[in-house]
Amino acid sequence: MSTERSSLLERRRQSNYNSLQDLPVLPSTGDIRGFNNNNNISAPTLHSPGFPSTPSIRDDRQSRFKLFNKRLGSYDEDRQGLIKENTGLRVWYESYSTIDWIHEIIKEGVRIRKLREIPGWRGRWDKAIDASQAWILVMLTGVVVALIAWFIDVVQEWMSDLKSGYCTTNWRYNSKFCCWGKEEHESCPEWRTWPEVFDTQTESGSYHTAMLMYTTIGLLLSLIASLMVVWSAEKVVARAPPSKTMSKPTTPIVSSNKLEDSKQPKLQTKIAYYSAGSGIPEVKVILAGFVIKGFLGIKTLFVKSVGMIFSTSSGLNCGKEGPFVHFACSVANILCRLFDKYNKNESKRREVLSASAAAGVAVAFGAPIGGVLFSLEEVSYYFPIKTMIRSYCCAMMAAVVLKIMDPFGTGKIVLFQVRYDKEYHLFELLPFLLTGVFAGCFGAFTSYYNIKYQHIRKNTFIKKYPVTEVLLIMLITAIVSFWNPFARMGLNEFVANLFSECSDKDDNGGLCANDVSEIPRLLYLLLTTLVIKMCLTMVTFGCRVPGGIFLPGLIVGACTGRVIGLIMQYLTLTYPTAWPFTACAEDLASRGECVIPGVYAMVGAAASLTGVTRTTVSLVVIMFELTYSLTYAVPIMIAVMVAKWVADGMFIEGIYDLLIDLQTYPYLDARREYVHTHTIQDLTELHHATINIDKLNTVGKLYEKLDDIAAMGYSEDGGFPILSNDGKYLEGYIASSELSHALAQLCMYFDNNPYPITEQERRDVPCYFRRSDQDGSLMVEAEDSPILCLLPSNATVDTVDTEQRTRPPLNDFSIYVDQAPLTLNVNASMELLMEMFVKLGARYVCLTKTTGQYLGVIHKRTLLAYLKSLEEAEE
Repeated sequence: MSTERSSLLERRRQSNYNSLQDLPVLPSTGDIRGFNNNNNISAPTLHSPGFPSTPSIRDDRQSRFKLFNKRLGSYDEDRQGLIKENTGLRVWYESYSTIDWIHEIIKEGVRIRKLREIPGWRGRWDKAIDASQAWILVMLTGVVVALIAWFIDVVQEWMSDLKSGYCTTNWRYNSKFCCWGKEEHESCPEWRTWPEVFDTQTESGSYHTAMLMYTTIGLLLSLIASLMVVWSAEKVVARAPPSKTMSKPTTPIVSSNKLEDSKQPKLQTKIAYYSAGSGIPEVKVILAGFVIKGFLGIKTLFVKSVGMIFSTSSGLNCGKEGPFVHFACSVANILCRLFDKYNKNESKRREVLSASAAAGVAVAFGAPIGGVLFSLEEVSYYFPIKTMIRSYCCAMMAAVVLKIMDPFGTGKIVLFQVRYDKEYHLFELLPFLLTGVFAGCFGAFTSYYNIKYQHIRKNTFIKKYPVTEVLLIMLITAIVSFWNPFARMGLNEFVANLFSECSDKDDNGGLCANDVSEIPRLLYLLLTTLVIKMCLTMVTFGCRVPGGIFLPGLIVGACTGRVIGLIMQYLTLTYPTAWPFTACAEDLASRGECVIPGVYAMVGAAASLTGVTRTTVSLVVIMFELTYSLTYAVPIMIAVMVAKWVADGMFIEGIYDLLIDLQTYPYLDARREYVHTHTIQDLTELHHATINIDKLNTVGKLYEKLDDIAAMGYSEDGGFPILSNDGKYLEGYIASSELSHALAQLCMYFDNNPYPITEQERRDVPCYFRRSDQDGSLMVEAEDSPILCLLPSNATVDTVDTEQRTRPPLNDFSIYVDQAPLTLNVNASMELLMEMFVKLGARYVCLTKTTGQYLGVIHKRTLLAYLKSLEEAEE
């Protein structure tokens, strides 16, 4: 050893310092969940007291110290690939933050490159296994989703019929299976209604007994559903929504040590009911890159699946089709844990979640192709060709397994599947168009005022009593619905009857008119049912029970269409010789009718759902798969397109976008177009907290910077630009979560070190953020720079493992630094900035002057607040 080196080591020993290269390496990104705050494990405190240097305690801590180093050293190989890409490591994402799409794609590229470097038969085998994982995963997802859907369908149909009676031959049978093989008009002694059970056979007594049992059982089931949702709720801390007015984006000015602007963003604690509602808005946000921990977990899946049975069986005006998408994504998210390829890469995980969303729609409507298109059109944010093929495979498996299970005992995979064998007449195109206008208007009206009521629920005392609200809604539902035979009918049964064609053996629950004189009475009942269902949907959707708006939206449109169909039936039967009804002569002679009101109900249902959700192509295909016919393709397409235009003319956003806005999720809609009123310079945070690598950055100072950026509201997905040359030039970028994790690892090292370290020594430990371009080693400006103190003066260099010296030290934070951050010239257009955030999925963009000097940074949250102000200005 040279004299200069000996002198340096001696100076370090005298100052209680040891070599930087004697520090252990940090684990790789995918294996550090236990070391961050994502699983509610608090980071080691900086102020932990030192341990006494007694021999017994020292020996124990030395063994722990070696175990700690051995564990960390096992991840070197995985770490090196990402460091060579100059993008740095990433820790597990915090809840309510956004993922780094670019880093996830680069990480996948590194993994594939290593896989392809494996030679021989082992390489071929590993590549074959890797390629098959996606197909195994989507097929397993399809099978599990179908099995859960089968269980829900069977139990829900049985439990729903309990409100009217029970089967005496087998308590597990619902009314259909109990009276299997008998026509609707035939008596069924095996099925006993509650008036028969309580022997109240008078007209008045029978009515009141049936209503009492209907209400009582409905209240009990809805109570269980709401209690399950409240039990599974979680408390979360989130930022307050941005201001409604924004003339120019501004941010607090942060110095290196303190927050100069005392105006801090407001943080609010709220209760997150992950199991309530449909879950589609949250799924959309998650697929766009947002992280909501627990929303796709096992507990939420259980509560959503079981609670949905109780809520839909109770008689509440909510459907199970929307939640099917949520629990399908939950199944896929849980199964992703089987393969590290998807478990440790958030971008790859979202490809599987997009595929599983198609399976949810497939089992809900029996429409696998419609499910694929729905995932593409409405739910997914990133949908490459391979994801479409996997979505097709997942939906296909789900439909096949559900077909085999046959939940309804009819050989069909949906309860309201119908078939039409009659062509429409040209004059019917006009009423079909009117159906699209009215149904689309009613659907948009219902969804808009549902959001208005949810604002009231969110901002008033109602939010404190979720269970009471559910019970009151159930009580109102029973009172206003039971007198009307159509309104009190189960939602699935009612939709099936609305869609069905009348026959001599089946009057579709009283919806068929045997004579023209009965049509006015049917119109009265259907119009009152329409008003009742619209009002109930406005207050029910969004209450604290699992349930979606698909089926209520279908019913609003189907009632509208059935009304228009009955009017057309009345006109064709009353005025058969009038123009243009002369075209009906042949149909009237052979069939006794010219138009099929059920067709109008189906057209209205599609139009209404378009008004609610703004989806078009996928709904048309779903209707095709429901009817097994392309005969009415043109009427459905016309109605859907007209409904889209009418709804967009009333309110621009669909129900799911409105809910995303209500929950203040950071969702950047790629399909929305904006007329920009600001420039990039207006959005730039000129005085954002930075790290100057030419100055000494100690542990204590870095913790202060984290406190400052947390006060600005960027603790989840913010970060620090790394600057050099007195803060003039951009060297890199480190996210606040990565810096917090690196400091936590350093403190954990202190706690595991066998020798005492004082609090001040911990605070004064220097941290470095720059590597040399040649070998990736740590760059220290001078030999007498402060070096990390870990060992006492009487310790020797040999105390630490030799293997440990070959790895970067823990205070080398350069492995977390993105050496190639996204940058943009300050003179660039707003459209280019939007493309970088939308197409690349960026979390931040750094701004530079024309001379290349650093100017500031634009975070995604700042951009979203600006876009929100544009939307409010348009209103």
